[in-house]
Amino acid sequence: MTFKLTIAIILFFLSITSFSQNDDDEELIQNFYYSCKSDSYGAFNNVNKGIQLFDTKQYNRSINNFSKALQKDNNYCDPYYLIGYCHQKMGNYEKALKYCDSTLLINPKSASAIIVKANTLYLLSDTSGAAELFEQVIDLIPDKIDGYYGQALMLHKLGQHNKAKDILTQLDTKNIKTPNIREKRKIKELKARLNKK
Repeated sequence: MTFKLTIAIILFFLSITSFSQNDDDEELIQNFYYSCKSDSYGAFNNVNKGIQLFDTKQYNRSINNFSKALQKDNNYCDPYYLIGYCHQKMGNYEKALKYCDSTLLINPKSASAIIVKANTLYLLSDTSGAAELFEQVIDLIPDKIDGYYGQALMLHKLGQHNKAKDILTQLDTKNIKTPNIREKRKIKELKARLNKK
């Protein structure tokens, strides 16, 4: 095994849980979890560069790096939804959905692609469609907050406040925590809104 490949594998497993992203949306929570790996160190490296650029809101440059990753390995499913997320941040919602679907063709269980797609549907005012997708996220990653918060937010928006409260109660019952201060604030704010209903 080459040194570069060994380093890539180590980095992959160190970062497999999730990676950070700029979380400047007042309401949505969008965490992303690596769902596939590439045998190409170059593709993996391009994704990491794209993520760094994404975190500084350089979305076009991020897309360029994610596209380079796909040129090196077109079966590497993560760059597709990452391109989709960049498009979502730029307001290109239809393109965002298209790229999420590209990931889901390769890996139908990519929670990250479903999260981006669900939030994009919500931004397109398809709250019911988003709620259905967040239900899938809960099944795919039951130990993470993403699906629970997204599902509760969508149910709240649909006027199903008691169901939304039940979903958020599961976060406490299952002892699912987040170290992210912004996410804690968003959960607290949603609980406060629901308690007023």
